[in-house]
This record gives sequence, C-alpha cells and structure tokens, in this order.
Amino acid sequence: MSNNTSEVFSIEEVTLENSHLLPQGKRGIYFVTAMQGENKNIIFIGIAENLKAKLGGHKRKMEFEFLNRMGYQINIFWILLPDAISQKEAYALQMCYVRIFEPKLNNEENIFYALQIEESKKQKEKWERDQYEYLEKQIENWQRIGENQNTIIRKIWEATIERLSVNI
Repeated sequence: MSNNTSEVFSIEEVTLENSHLLPQGKRGIYFVTAMQGENKNIIFIGIAENLKAKLGGHKRKMEFEFLNRMGYQINIFWILLPDAISQKEAYALQMCYVRIFEPKLNNEENIFYALQIEESKKQKEKWERDQYEYLEKQIENWQRIGENQNTIIRKIWEATIERLSVNI
C-alpha cells in the first residue's frame, strides 16, 4: 500500500463536458453525480483501470448526456486506487459504495426508459404546481375585487378549461 496519503485520498472532480481532463492510465473508483438546484445525487459508481478511456466510451454516456440536456449538472469525481489494492478488493470497495449510495444508473433494468419516466413525472408535477399557483393568484384577485363564492367557483372552472385547452 502507498505511504503517500495524498495519492490514496486524492479526490478530484470535473464536469461531463470536461471528461477529457480525467487522468489517463490511472486506476480508480469514479462517481457520476447529477445536480439540479441544490440537490446533488450520485447516479452511477464505477471502477476503471483507465479513468479517461472508461468515461470516453461509457455504456451510460447516453443517459448522462440526456440528463445534462434536461438541465442537470453532470459531474464526475474519482478516488485513485493505490497499486497494492487487488482487482478483487477494488471491486468489493465499489460494491460497498453502490450499496451505500444506491445510484440509479447502476441498476441494469430499462435505465433510459426509467429516466424518461422520472423526468416526465417531474415536468408534470411542475406543470401542476404552476397551474395551482395561477389559480391561487386568480382567486386572490377575484376576492380582492369582491366576487362572491359562486362567481369565483365558476371563474375557476372557466380558467381551468381555458388553461387546459391552451396547454394541450
């Protein structure tokens, strides 16, 4: 095992767009993260004998790029492994990280489809929140000008129909 702790515990990070900056010929465990707003999640954990080569032709590259286009900031960080760690030990370490963080893209079942469904659900929830906020503002306006409850209910119905027909 290496006596140089800075080599063993070195953690660096690059964006997906800068993955060409990954170290060439270095063995390590890498973590791919997706961040949107303040939420940052580990979405994939892998092991590579050559970090730069592995990420260049990664089997999940399409999913990483899809998330990037959907507005997620995709980053890659890695831990370099000392030469003294065997392949079996390195794989066991990777599996420990996978069990701890449960990254979604390490699951082999219909990953791309699952990502699209999840993104679609988020977009639908956002649309519903936007609709609710719109109606809430309209109700406040109607109450402020003194509309009665039946008139407000009728206007909510009309506004809902109008918004639905515009968004369909």
